[in-house]
Amino acid sequence: MAHVGLLEDNSRIARLCATMLHYAGHQVTIYQHPLECLQALLPPRTLADEQRSSEVETHTPPIDVLILDLHLPDIDGIEVLHYLRSSPHTRYMPLIFCTAAAPHEVDRALQIAPNASFVEKPFKLQTLMGAVAKAVKAQV
Repeated sequence: MAHVGLLEDNSRIARLCATMLHYAGHQVTIYQHPLECLQALLPPRTLADEQRSSEVETHTPPIDVLILDLHLPDIDGIEVLHYLRSSPHTRYMPLIFCTAAAPHEVDRALQIAPNASFVEKPFKLQTLMGAVAKAVKAQV
């Protein structure tokens, strides 16, 4: 199965999703804060962008797919999305927006990541599981 990242600030929703994803055979990493997620997924930066270390050039994100809420503390999901899409290491990472965001926010996110899936909160766990299965299948 896949290693799924989950950036969700509501700990109850995160635990529920993680439990169901584990049950389906996935490995899950919960990121409780946007900075924690970005630090885990993006390569470390050197002071001068031109002088990247070999570690940066070979960086591989620790997850296969990211479930991303668009309403997050401090850094909103759209800004997280910009960071992810600006890095060659995460530019094509499969994404699932799992959010209660307004339609215009979802549209904006889908303009940045048109291949992402969208699961509206409140959601049925089967819907989320189907979106994860589709993202994993598309990645293979």
